[in-house]
Amino acid sequence: MTLLLVFEALLRRRKLTAVAQELGLTQSAVSHALQRLSRLVGEPLFVKSGRGIAPTAHALSLRDPARNLLAGLQQF
Repeated sequence: MTLLLVFEALLRRRKLTAVAQELGLTQSAVSHALQRLSRLVGEPLFVKSGRGIAPTAHALSLRDPARNLLAGLQQF
């Protein structure tokens, strides 16, 4: 579930530091989670841009399914 939380927060915040603070993780932990997610899907989900990161087209295509899954998990 942590990977989904990191993914969803990165889509909203677009900054590793902000996501780390929001989730109570280190920036390193968020970076490692992003790397694991990218390996799981077989391609990068975010790219560096200006002052943060930007989602790839693939990440955007996963946004709604990830949010729906998180919403379902939070009902437990």
